[in-house]
Amino acid sequence: MKKLFTFIFAIALSLNVFAQCPLTTAVDFTATDCHGTEVHLFDILDGGQYVLIDFFYTTCGPCQQATPKVVESYYAMGCNMYDVFYMEISPSDANQACQTWANNYGVEYPTIGTSSGGNTICNQYQIGAYPTLILIAPDRSIVIQDLWPINNAQSVISALENHGIEQHDCTAPVADPEVTITVDQVMETEVTATFTPNDECATYYYMIGTAEEFAEWMAAAGLELPEYLQTYGMPGEYAISNTFADLIPNTDYLIYAVPADADGNLYELAQESVTTIPGGGGEIMPDFTGTDIDGNMINLYEILDNGQYVLINFFLTEDSFSEDIMGDMIEAYHMYGCNEHDVFFMEISPNGGDNTCQTWVETYGVEYPTISRDGGGNDIAQAVPVAMYPTIMLIRPDHTFAQRDIYPPTLEYMIMYMTDEGIQQYECPGASVDETTKESVAIYPNPADNFVRINCENNDNVMIFNAIGQKIAEIETGNNELNINTTDYENGVYFVKIDEKTQRFVVTH
Repeated sequence: MKKLFTFIFAIALSLNVFAQCPLTTAVDFTATDCHGTEVHLFDILDGGQYVLIDFFYTTCGPCQQATPKVVESYYAMGCNMYDVFYMEISPSDANQACQTWANNYGVEYPTIGTSSGGNTICNQYQIGAYPTLILIAPDRSIVIQDLWPINNAQSVISALENHGIEQHDCTAPVADPEVTITVDQVMETEVTATFTPNDECATYYYMIGTAEEFAEWMAAAGLELPEYLQTYGMPGEYAISNTFADLIPNTDYLIYAVPADADGNLYELAQESVTTIPGGGGEIMPDFTGTDIDGNMINLYEILDNGQYVLINFFLTEDSFSEDIMGDMIEAYHMYGCNEHDVFFMEISPNGGDNTCQTWVETYGVEYPTISRDGGGNDIAQAVPVAMYPTIMLIRPDHTFAQRDIYPPTLEYMIMYMTDEGIQQYECPGASVDETTKESVAIYPNPADNFVRINCENNDNVMIFNAIGQKIAEIETGNNELNINTTDYENGVYFVKIDEKTQRFVVTH
């Protein structure tokens, strides 16, 4: 028989007050246990655990007999780390008495006394006799109103197992945050994917790119892929559907996501591969009119409608990546006829004004139109739109994209894509190299790697210029054959001038 709490309770019991909790639905509460840990009932239930509450007080004889058996069942059911969460509440004991009780009986689960409103909670649950053990399901229903008698630990274990609660060892479950990637839609320049974290994933970070892009980005940042995603990727906490835009048609992409726990520790990467569908089927480049730094009006559709392709380099001033490709851009411009034949070159900057772009042009020897921010460069870049820099676009005369982004932005890939479109190479009109020069000057190998050999009669004075017109070497020789070491030359176009004769060669290492 349970020991009644007070003489009043004894009288009430004689008047047919039930020992069990009369409630069928839990009442929420937040309380701090005797060790200073805050306990919020509904938070625990909403986390998916059942809650077992032992209503007791320290001088209650039946409570003293039952508690060791409840503690034993606590260890059998996983020590509050799995399906069920144990706590005990006293209506009459302050923190010090609760601490002594917990130490004497080996209670490791929360013990809540009067210092944190234990008497109020007991009154809310209308507890009339002690001990009273109740079990609350995650849906907040009270499924056991009084677990009694407690003959041994198995009495508690069996009652819990009747509600589908399983036994577990008292070892912390291994954290296993995960995020799954589902590819929902693939188009020419867009990919839509859904990212779904599991319950153990506090946050995750995701990104899309080609294998080459990820390698380049990681090398530049000096980070491994998980840390790179955590630093530069887009964050998410819940299931997110995201559309990645401005992609390149017919290109292999990798979608990565890395999950993290609440402490920021990273776990196993999720990865999906996707190939955008081939382009050229009708994606239209929007028209624009801009003013280049020389004051000339440049209208895109007018150039296209005259039958030329247009190659546009969207670049940023004072950007090393934009600077790195300029040698290849200048070389391609000369290889394809200096805007007088199949393809028309131009460049557009959203950040550099006229003066800054003028310096850029002089530095790199740009001969094709340059539209700065002052001439509408930023408006054009936003209208296209352009997401990354540099971006090289090739547009067909019918206004459709042949390539929305030539990547990597190298001479090799520019030649490859223009060859695929049937664009021919031509000498620039008015070039100083004439047929007489071609016959009298032989340069090989061309392209060159570590050396170039020049054969010409009367090599009295040989000068070498780079693509922007800077003289980088001058050699006095009377030999008809001259070997020049190009090991230290940067990749690009160079010009050999012998008297009034000029010939071009290319260095590619």
